[in-house]
Amino acid sequence: KFLCAAGIRPPVDGTGSGKGVVECFQEVYPDIQVETSFGPANLLLGQIKLSQTGDLFFPGDSFYIEQARKEGLIYDTKPLARFIPVIMVQSGNPLGITNVSDLASRDVRLAVADKRVAALGRITPEIFHKSGVDFDELQNIEFTGITSPEIAQMVDMGHIDATIVWRPVASLYPENDIIEIPPDENVIVPLSIAVLKTSENKEAALRFAEFISGPKARMIFERYSYDVDNVDIKTDRSSYK
Repeated sequence: KFLCAAGIRPPVDGTGSGKGVVECFQEVYPDIQVETSFGPANLLLGQIKLSQTGDLFFPGDSFYIEQARKEGLIYDTKPLARFIPVIMVQSGNPLGITNVSDLASRDVRLAVADKRVAALGRITPEIFHKSGVDFDELQNIEFTGITSPEIAQMVDMGHIDATIVWRPVASLYPENDIIEIPPDENVIVPLSIAVLKTSENKEAALRFAEFISGPKARMIFERYSYDVDNVDIKTDRSSYK
């Protein structure tokens, strides 16, 4: 069982752009069936902790892997890419938004990810803080979603003016505009996949982790606008016992 953050679903299942990682893996290993479950990172982690089941965990922020490590759930990890947040606005940027501080204007209908359950939500307050904005004082949040795709869709449908979302998610809505956040004002997070100690077939799980961190899968992630440059693809078995 592969528990994967909802924001990473497109490259995993090939949404809208050819084959995804799972389909390509099963072409190479047809005898290994992958059952994928998508959801917010924190909820997936809670599911693993409560059920003590699952083979692979792929959250939208390695923070949650470290949380799982503290719970004694991690057998092996592999770094894959980096998630870079961007500002997503409606086509043509009608409100002239140029930076994060502009998102605090009462004229902007803002969507945010839920900081209690989503990887993106966990870091969004810090991004605002870096631009001198107190997230807890914002008066213009009109929608809070539990996943990155959910808030991006709100902008795409015209219900919301702007949001902060992962670049790969924003790239799925090309009719809208993307505004980059300067690196010193942003919070860029590493993405890693974990093989869980609860796995009943660690050999198969390790094969999948090797594949998803390999060259073919990296090409798929690049196709979906993930940052795979300067990522050291190596095995971390510091938690082996």
